[in-house]
Amino acid sequence: MTLDWTYIQANYDWLGHMLEGLVMAAAVTLIARVLYRWRESAVIGLAFAIGHFHGREKRDHEISVHMPPPHLNGYRMWNWTWDQATDFWPAALLLMVLLYLVLRRKG
Repeated sequence: MTLDWTYIQANYDWLGHMLEGLVMAAAVTLIARVLYRWRESAVIGLAFAIGHFHGREKRDHEISVHMPPPHLNGYRMWNWTWDQATDFWPAALLLMVLLYLVLRRKG
């Protein structure tokens, strides 16, 4: 059995971004753990991952529409393509829910 990567890319790209966000948050959390407690490290890791995805999709939008610097209109996320929006929002929402749970926990 061979995997149809074109089908996966077309229909499940958002899932890969969610996994990438979790791995990135975990990596930054481990790096931050050198200086901070686990809870603060998790907040740093999750916030970093959310910001990373916003920055990457903003850059992709700017490139796709040939936007000249300073790229301020790239912050208008409602102008992003459906692909850019579905790359960013599922990962950002997952990471924000995890961030909420970390911050909500007593400790």
